[in-house]
Amino acid sequence: MNAIHTEILYFQRRLGATRAMADAAAGPCARRAHELLAQLYGEALAALSIEAAGLVVEPVLTLAVRSIRAAPRPRPIAHRPRLTLSLAS
Repeated sequence: MNAIHTEILYFQRRLGATRAMADAAAGPCARRAHELLAQLYGEALAALSIEAAGLVVEPVLTLAVRSIRAAPRPRPIAHRPRLTLSLAS
């Protein structure tokens, strides 16, 4: 069993548990949230099953000059005087 199959088993368990939570949800908001989460788990499961079947072709990496961005430069911070307390003597 490889990593993809392990992930598939994990997502199958999460999908089943999430559907059970959606069925047991008290309110419509909680039910909708669990249904949406179940949908996302289902999409991840479908993508993993396609990858496990070997139908995914890795894209060819190209090195385009425009895609390489320079690291952002930090803005200079102006010097501020320190605030001190003047104690009355």
